[in-house]
Amino acid sequence: MAQRPTVRWNEGKRRWMAWVRFPDGSRRKVERTEKADAQRDLDELVTLRAQAELPDPAWNRRATFAEVIEAWFADGCPNVSPSRTSRHVRVKSPNTIANARQLLGSSVLPKVGDLKVDRTTTRRLEELFESMVDTHATSTIDRNWNYLNQALQHGVRNRRIKTNPAADVLLPAKRPSKQRKSFTVDQAQALLAEAIPADPRPAMWLTGLMCGLRPGELAGLRWPYVDIDSDQPVIEVFERAQEVGDKYVGQATPKTLRSKRRLGLHPLLVAALQRHRDEQKQLGLYDHEGFVFCTRTGTPMSLTNLRRAFKKLCERAGIGDDWTTYELRHSFVSLVSDQLDDLVKVADLAGHVDTRTTEGYRHAVRPNLPHAVEAWDQLLARSHDADDTATG
Repeated sequence: MAQRPTVRWNEGKRRWMAWVRFPDGSRRKVERTEKADAQRDLDELVTLRAQAELPDPAWNRRATFAEVIEAWFADGCPNVSPSRTSRHVRVKSPNTIANARQLLGSSVLPKVGDLKVDRTTTRRLEELFESMVDTHATSTIDRNWNYLNQALQHGVRNRRIKTNPAADVLLPAKRPSKQRKSFTVDQAQALLAEAIPADPRPAMWLTGLMCGLRPGELAGLRWPYVDIDSDQPVIEVFERAQEVGDKYVGQATPKTLRSKRRLGLHPLLVAALQRHRDEQKQLGLYDHEGFVFCTRTGTPMSLTNLRRAFKKLCERAGIGDDWTTYELRHSFVSLVSDQLDDLVKVADLAGHVDTRTTEGYRHAVRPNLPHAVEAWDQLLARSHDADDTATG
């Protein structure tokens, strides 16, 4: 009977190693940096030897990037490493999974999909990401690495591969990201007075601007969550339209728990929504359970069409066509915070987790800041009052 092999430390290679000889005279080597991993591999080979079975050649047993990534998708793209604050599984949304498949399928798999993971160096993956610099934004490169790293870590955890060459990758230097912007007071007035009233969907743009809804929340808004007939009209943000591959797939919960909120409505917006509802009834599009802003077939407007229509609206207002629908939300935060000067209240209105997020949405909306003048007016007024009291 063959002697049972044991795992031993190889000082030269700085690895735990073992060898298993099979009845046909062939040998298989175990070589891992962690003793427990080496022992698991050794136990597997010893079991195969006891069953008089031969393992596949080492080259055939090595999985490719394509195989490892596809296995990760098949399991639902799990996060396999605990975070600093939680060890619970984090489930990805269908939209995130679709984004991961699109990014890895277009940027990573065409270049390294056929390579064996355990034969690929970290440097080879760094070259892959360096090749994206001229064609991809820094955030896109980051997401490609993040999804690839998760897929490979999933492969290591399930023992499909032995190493994760993406774990130690150094990504290219960051490039400045596109800066978001918001309407100034003058631009907002131009929209409200001229462009929005002339648009086919004035109520939709007023809702976006005056309530600060995310694009998915605006597209997915339904009449059960809009109260425009009571003494205190409100919109309840309770769900959003969800798209996968630019196609509507159903309603989803808002982005975060804080995203669920109730917003009081300005009389101007209430009147616009009432007029919009009357028009829907005349056209036969109104459904008390249906979408507030819908297509001719009753489905919500796609986010792509929403972006396209918003660009045209801005162009008609004379403020250019380089605006995104998300900047409608930035404008809401900027304009409201300019008036309230209370970021906690603005964060509540926008459904942000905290005021740090709100700070990132706030932009200057005036050509100059009057705060210093106002502060000195108040200070000087107090000084004048104090002098009058002293002399009186």
